[in-house]
Amino acid sequence: MALFKPTQSSNSGNNYYGICDIAILGFEDKSSQYEWADIYLDVTIKQKGSDYTKSIRINGSLEKEPDGSVKGGSVLNRLYHFFGVLGVKAGINGKGDWETEDGKPIKDIAKHLTDNYAVGLKTEPTDFPYLAYVYREKPKQPGGKVFTRVHHKINTNSVDGRKKLEDDMNWMRNKGY
Repeated sequence: MALFKPTQSSNSGNNYYGICDIAILGFEDKSSQYEWADIYLDVTIKQKGSDYTKSIRINGSLEKEPDGSVKGGSVLNRLYHFFGVLGVKAGINGKGDWETEDGKPIKDIAKHLTDNYAVGLKTEPTDFPYLAYVYREKPKQPGGKVFTRVHHKINTNSVDGRKKLEDDMNWMRNKGY
């Protein structure tokens, strides 16, 4: 008698790591919880095919002039790349406050972003318009816990977006990040 082997589809196996399709469910501003963080956005995402949510964290401190005005900071590069992919027309002004590109103050950045650029925390997304890199973070100590993380650098869910994200993640891995 012949052996029976089930057929395997091309989608079989675990597709929860690497470049994955995501939807943004909501935003939370946690900057007030951390003294060191001028910016701390916790972005709740849903990965296609997963029952669980994950978080993207964009956090850091701003570089400031002696008079307290903002002069830069690597967190701004991460923030504005993320906002650029989403089409957000807002950011940080010279005083470190949130505002729209036409100068209107934003009192609650998390609410503004959730209302305009997310599907909602209680919504089950059907469209996954973005790509993100999901990975297992190495433990800080040998034998320590391994955490699943989502890199802050996202892209649009397109052939070009996937290629760009793959190139960026390969570059980072080659540089030891």
